[in-house]
Amino acid sequence: MIIWREEELAMKGKLSKAVAKGMVSVLNTFLRADANSAACVITYQPKAPKELARYRRTK
Repeated sequence: MIIWREEELAMKGKLSKAVAKGMVSVLNTFLRADANSAACVITYQPKAPKELARYRRTK
């Protein structure tokens, strides 16, 4: 009974490590895609139209 319990715990440990490695891989892929897609938004900022000046608080 004790040996069976130790084997069960060892299997759970291996499974949780495998799931953790998979999650790290998925998150790294997502973060790379997100960082590369957001970079163009930061570098490109269009000029504001002159008509927006009338909506400013300070002139």
